[in-house]
Amino acid sequence: MQVPVELKIKYLSRRIQDIEKLKVSLDQGDYTLAVKLGHQVKGNAVTFDVPQIAFIGLEIEKAAKKQDKERVKILVEKMESAIANAQSSIHA
Repeated sequence: MQVPVELKIKYLSRRIQDIEKLKVSLDQGDYTLAVKLGHQVKGNAVTFDVPQIAFIGLEIEKAAKKQDKERVKILVEKMESAIANAQSSIHA
C-alpha cells in the first residue's frame, strides 16, 4: 500500500517535534521519552515508508534503556539527518 504524501509529511513533522521534546528530556536526565519514541519509530516508520529511521528508532530505544546519553544524542542526530533526507526526497 502506498502511503499518501501528505500523511508521510505529517509523520515526519511529528517526529521532528518529538525529537525537540526528546532533547529537553535528555538534558533533564529523563530517558522515558527516548525509550517510548524509539519504540514507536521502530514500529511505525516502515508503515509510513521511511524504513531508514526504523533501525535508528530501535537503537535509540536500546541506548535509552541503558541510559547511555551520548549514544542517544548521536542517534538523535542521525535520525534528524535521515528525516531531513526523507523530506528532501518527498519534495524533489
